[in-house]
Amino acid sequence: MKTLSIYIGIIGMLLLAVLPAKAASEAEFRKLSKTYTLRADGSQEVRVQKELTLFTHAAMNSLYGETFIVYDPNFQKLEIHESYTRQKDGTVIKTPTNALVEVLPSAAANAPAYNRLKEMVVVHTGLELGATIVLDYSIVSKAGYLPELDVCCPVKELSPIKEYTFRLNVPAGKAVHYELLNASAKPAITQGSGMKTFTWTLKDVKPRPYAYPSARGVIGQVQAVSSGMMPVFVASTWPRYDEALKSLKAQFQPGSRSVIEAKVAELTRGGIEGNPQAIRNAIADYMAGLYQLGRCGVSLQEAGYRLRPASEVIRSAYGTQAELVNLDVTLQQAAGLEAEVAVCALRPSTKDNQGLSSLVSVVAQSKLMPEKVALTGTEEACLQPFLTVTNLEGNPLTMEAYLGAKDMQQTDTLQVDKAQLQQPAEGWGIVVLPDPTPVRTLYAYAANTTIPESILLPRTMNCTLETIVRLPEGIKVTPRADKEVSNACGKVAFSYQPTKDGVKVTRSLRISRQLQTPSNYKELYALLAEWRDANNHTLVVKKVAE
Repeated sequence: MKTLSIYIGIIGMLLLAVLPAKAASEAEFRKLSKTYTLRADGSQEVRVQKELTLFTHAAMNSLYGETFIVYDPNFQKLEIHESYTRQKDGTVIKTPTNALVEVLPSAAANAPAYNRLKEMVVVHTGLELGATIVLDYSIVSKAGYLPELDVCCPVKELSPIKEYTFRLNVPAGKAVHYELLNASAKPAITQGSGMKTFTWTLKDVKPRPYAYPSARGVIGQVQAVSSGMMPVFVASTWPRYDEALKSLKAQFQPGSRSVIEAKVAELTRGGIEGNPQAIRNAIADYMAGLYQLGRCGVSLQEAGYRLRPASEVIRSAYGTQAELVNLDVTLQQAAGLEAEVAVCALRPSTKDNQGLSSLVSVVAQSKLMPEKVALTGTEEACLQPFLTVTNLEGNPLTMEAYLGAKDMQQTDTLQVDKAQLQQPAEGWGIVVLPDPTPVRTLYAYAANTTIPESILLPRTMNCTLETIVRLPEGIKVTPRADKEVSNACGKVAFSYQPTKDGVKVTRSLRISRQLQTPSNYKELYALLAEWRDANNHTLVVKKVAE
């Protein structure tokens, strides 16, 4: 038994030595290079070159087994210069032709107008632990498809990068605005053959956290940038930011007036004429999808910053996020309401450093903004303090309805039926209270007890739920003590007050700090851990002896 204990101890020590190393990195980019070129004829090229060494089976089989490249073959050409795997012993396995699979991007599914888009899936072959994936490809855009060089490029990947190179090539006489957010590296500038080149080289770039929403998605990238954890290159050859917005504004067209007017008449029938709030609510219901208005996931950038007119969105019954916002605003204006298109973008130190690629979302700004209009960018607008929010003329806007904490005051009644009562034992029962969605959205931000880098919550929180639980005759709730936890991040509290026929439960959560650092994160975790404890939302009831 003593020998077995020694073996177990040795194995435990080995695991402690090995696991942190594995957790630190699934893979490593030996090199990662991104080059953006504006040619003299107006055509553009984006070239990506990477060398990625795999350390784990997860990296080999899921994270990096394939590379996905979306492009528009009507205006763009994909060129794969090199694609192979260098195995651990040096053997080179070239990517075969049948491992280059062209498919329809999932975002364009059920959207015929965007079925022209293609996604090249590069299936990396010959993978093994210690193998290095080498891929070098370019997307070349025809002159006129993209009017100016316009770049917003986050630096971090899921794995560390030994050497990251970012390069801009522009005609020598072309002015370019650029900035590296959340980092201090300066470019090396060279000139030759009629071109000027700006090159940044970053060494030993740490990975972005995989477990946190702040590292995933467009909104997540905004949070990561705003909290200082994500360096981002922004560059533009637009003379000014308002010039970029002017080109975008030209895309927001109503289309056929007769189609628009017919839809407004359809939505406002039933005696709501002359009632602006009722009209706004009717349009909001339509935009919320109650009439099967579909959403297309193609981004504004993937669409080449082009939109279909609002009338075409009505006819086809689907649209991209920007197209749906255009439709929302067009319908409101046609109905005599005040509304305009707004854009939310990253906030560089100088306004003219940003272009259209820095846009996070397009938002329908309305004088009458029902809370239920999730389409219009409510999540994005919650981040307004970390974004520039303007109309399409570049004038700043304030979306007061979505500033500050997410306040929620709710009182409801829960009538418990004997037939629905959970009964784990004879004479006993359990009542589980629902957990509100606004609070659940924060759970992913407290998935672990510690964080390696700062994270930015999508919002602060001030939520109070009062639930009056009415129990069947002959059933009583067992007494329980109130509970409260408070710290510098906020407070969570639970109150249970007996009533004549049940109990009134008051649950409240206040999160007052949006930026969470590794040193103060434990306070957020303590609050959400207490809130997530199912016992706090569960009532134990018992049958009263007759």
